[in-house]
Amino acid sequence: MTASAVGMSDPRASGQRAHGKQTINEGDQSSMDMKKISAACATAAALAALCVPGAAFAADGTLTLNAGDGSTLAGHSFTVYLIANYNDVVKDGANVKSVSASSPDAAADAWVKAALNKNGVTYNTSEGRNAAEQLLRLQTDSNTLRKVAGTLQSTAAASKVTAVKTNQTSTTGSLNLTLPEGYYLVVDAQGIPILVSTTIGGATRMTNGQTLGSTQIKTNVTKIDKKIKSVDGTWKDSAAATNGETRDFKATFTVPNKLAVDTITLEDHMTGITYIDGSFHASVDGTDITNQFGAIGKDKITAAAGKTQTDGTGFKVTSLQSLVDTYQGKQVTVTYQGKVVNASKANKAINQIILTSNWLPSVIPPDVPTPNPGTDETPVPTYDVDLKKISAADGSRTIQGAKFKIHNDSLNQWYTWDSASNQWTFGTDESKATEFSTDAQGVINFTRLGAGTYTVKETQVPTGYFTFVKPSFTIKVTDDGHVTIAGKDQPGLTGKVTNADANASTPTAVVKNIDNITQLPQTGATTMAIMIVGAFAIILVATATGWGAYRIRHEDMGDGPIAA
Repeated sequence: MTASAVGMSDPRASGQRAHGKQTINEGDQSSMDMKKISAACATAAALAALCVPGAAFAADGTLTLNAGDGSTLAGHSFTVYLIANYNDVVKDGANVKSVSASSPDAAADAWVKAALNKNGVTYNTSEGRNAAEQLLRLQTDSNTLRKVAGTLQSTAAASKVTAVKTNQTSTTGSLNLTLPEGYYLVVDAQGIPILVSTTIGGATRMTNGQTLGSTQIKTNVTKIDKKIKSVDGTWKDSAAATNGETRDFKATFTVPNKLAVDTITLEDHMTGITYIDGSFHASVDGTDITNQFGAIGKDKITAAAGKTQTDGTGFKVTSLQSLVDTYQGKQVTVTYQGKVVNASKANKAINQIILTSNWLPSVIPPDVPTPNPGTDETPVPTYDVDLKKISAADGSRTIQGAKFKIHNDSLNQWYTWDSASNQWTFGTDESKATEFSTDAQGVINFTRLGAGTYTVKETQVPTGYFTFVKPSFTIKVTDDGHVTIAGKDQPGLTGKVTNADANASTPTAVVKNIDNITQLPQTGATTMAIMIVGAFAIILVATATGWGAYRIRHEDMGDGPIAA
């Protein structure tokens, strides 16, 4: 006997069939319009069912499990159970219009029947219904179907049913399975159970547009990957930034299965960083989808116990349902900016994003803990470099009052220090840059610097030292805190430092001042030029002094004025 065709109007369906002829939903089935059938047809169908030996003579179909764009199935392990066989298939061109469904064996029939009964689903066997056929009649996106799937997963071990395939894994973003044509329960060790259909007679679609033979997994954790843009323009897991600097951040995630998730919520907990209003943007394949998210709310983070770091301000936003419905399986890229407001060597700034899947009711089986949200963290360290000024004549004597300015060559910016906020500000006008002076120990501390290349130039030489000899040096800081110091102008007056670890200690640039021309190191054309210029200046001074004495002497002797 045949049942009437069942319509599949919901494109979220994961596979459906019935005992007798019916349309399959790729998961559940929406409306069904039962026809009256004759006793003769019922008898013929019943006899045909008795003659079909389950899945033994079923044709093979295919089933592809997908992780979604930018994701992988690594870490997942799938077990596949046959729920129903397909018998009569009615094609409509390349698509499937309807099929007949039956339980593969008595154990599977009892297993599915018990799961239906537990969740309040009944059916009338006198109308030609059986457990497998009734399961396919359930609405695809209904709470009932999700509850039944959870019950089937939790009772599979005790049901005496045998899995068709076990421990199926993949290290890529998809897994292709060849299976007898039918309707299956797919249990994921790292996800939520799925009810899904294979291809039927090679067809990958029902006449109403629903997909056959493929589905996106319902992963229990939606992973997210967070990056920060380094000063060199590359995206990294961590990058050093100057206190006061604004940096770009990027997070990517795959939109979860719309049969499992309603919306997603993004939270970025910022410590020592402040979110820049209006900087949030989202895209898929280069197309802007920022309008798929609601209003951006502020997310205030307080300093941890025992920490001196001031509060950071992040953001929190929830997507619209249309994001999941429209972009299921697509990779979303979210970009935004944050200003580093209170990072230090002792307390790096922290930027932690949290992605929460807002699950549809009854998606999580009752015996499975609610999955934790996906998280990723982007530390933003900052480093210190010291300058120590000493006498070239006496290396043990430190020099107070030598003045310096610092320039970021990577950004072409002069640095100005605000001691009240412990932040730097930046500009192209050297006259507005802070002029630092060495203290009684001859030291200047350049604090809270990000990655990049800097030039530190002496702007004023202390009294008693040659004013025309003003050394400068470069500082190169990497994202992981390695510092290299080398002389630039008058290189021989700056001690060289190679790849000092700024995480362990504070690298120090030792710079000398000279009070005698003989203290200039004779290394390089620049030094020689200074020596020549200095010597020439001394000669000029001496000559001018001697010439003046000669003129006075001759005028005093009455020789008359000197010819010009």
